Amino acid sequence: MKKLFLGLLFGVLSVLAGCAKAEPHCEDFLAKISDKPEFVELLACTQDNDIQGKPFVARYRVKGLDALEAERYMNQSFGLPQLQHMCCGWDSAPFFYRDKKTNVGYMLGMGSEETPIDKRDLWSEIKYFYINVSLFTEDT
Repeated sequence: MKKLFLGLLFGVLSVLAGCAKAEPHCEDFLAKISDKPEFVELLACTQDNDIQGKPFVARYRVKGLDALEAERYMNQSFGLPQLQHMCCGWDSAPFFYRDKKTNVGYMLGMGSEETPIDKRDLWSEIKYFYINVSLFTEDT
């Protein structure tokens, strides 16, 4: 009888554990939600507890030589609009993407380091572009 009870208890706990919602955590979000190209380098993932939503922010770096292809990947995978030259560099407007598999939302952005280069065909002369992917923990 004791073995039967322990077996039932283990089964119930297993089912409950399977139903529990996984807590969000810092990770390589682009690799998780897409087929991230190798030239997109994850620099770090940190949590910013000082702003609303307490987001996990994954920061990536792309060489200027690969920036056009990275922009194309971000557009085709997530719908991120083309980067625009503003003042001192290239930048996208913040863009919201909801993963179709998990229904989890992410804030995406891409931009260059500060640069006087204002022509797309000269992006290879810019050392790095950066991609940020944020997951707001208070929304999940």
